[in-house]
Amino acid sequence: MSLPAAIYFAVFWIYPFLSAGYYSFTDYDFVKSPEWTGLDNYRFLFSDPDFTHSLRVTLLFALGTIIPTIVLALALAVPLARPGRTSTVLRTMVFIPAIVPLVAASFLWQGIYAPNGLANKMLGWIGIDGHSWLNDPDWAMRALIVMVIWKNLGLYMLLLIAGLQTLPQNVYEAAALDGSRPLRTFFQVTLPMMRKPLAFVVVIASVAAMQSFVPAFLLTRGGGPGVATLTLPMYVYRNAFGYTDVGLASAASVILFVILLLLSVAQFRVFARGER
Repeated sequence: MSLPAAIYFAVFWIYPFLSAGYYSFTDYDFVKSPEWTGLDNYRFLFSDPDFTHSLRVTLLFALGTIIPTIVLALALAVPLARPGRTSTVLRTMVFIPAIVPLVAASFLWQGIYAPNGLANKMLGWIGIDGHSWLNDPDWAMRALIVMVIWKNLGLYMLLLIAGLQTLPQNVYEAAALDGSRPLRTFFQVTLPMMRKPLAFVVVIASVAAMQSFVPAFLLTRGGGPGVATLTLPMYVYRNAFGYTDVGLASAASVILFVILLLLSVAQFRVFARGER
């Protein structure tokens, strides 16, 4: 009964992964047969300023989206985890962006960031001049980060609410009997018991941020202006389908996989050590 799932996993996950690993050691352009070049692609990557720049941009994008999103999600999850009609309505409102297709959300925010879009109109209401958000190298990345925070906040909030609702209530009753204030209860009771849910959310948020492609592709026309939003997935796409250098793109994707693997293992170890 597991055979269909195993076939799907082998065809659409294992085979592409192994193929990318093989092509990363070759010179391949979709037309001619792959030609073995050894480590040449990897040597070129670490001497390519666009690649090192894409690594910095990806790290900046990941930090700019992961930390604020999880902090806001936890701040919303704690009060909205309580049962009640108001909490249910507010949870639904915050979660709505998470079910909006990413392409549709990107086009929505493209309109918001337009010269006559909602963002500039709201600034005009308080007497501030509008801005060319997506055409300014200093603001394009910040605009992407705001859009991604809006998109992911509801999902991470819901995951944290699920974790909060599994916590034993007798611990909170004991803290209340000891006269613990809400802020102290949060930092000394709630936060330590939320290590596993937080570890899960941090890991999936990190993977999603490091693999983010659609917002940069649609909002900034493929990493623009210039290379201001050239993330590592955009670098892979540009080399594979823009320059038809599949070998170089495969090498970059292998490096991305290694970074994600090491990052995930390190995060789980940090949270496990803290729990012990």
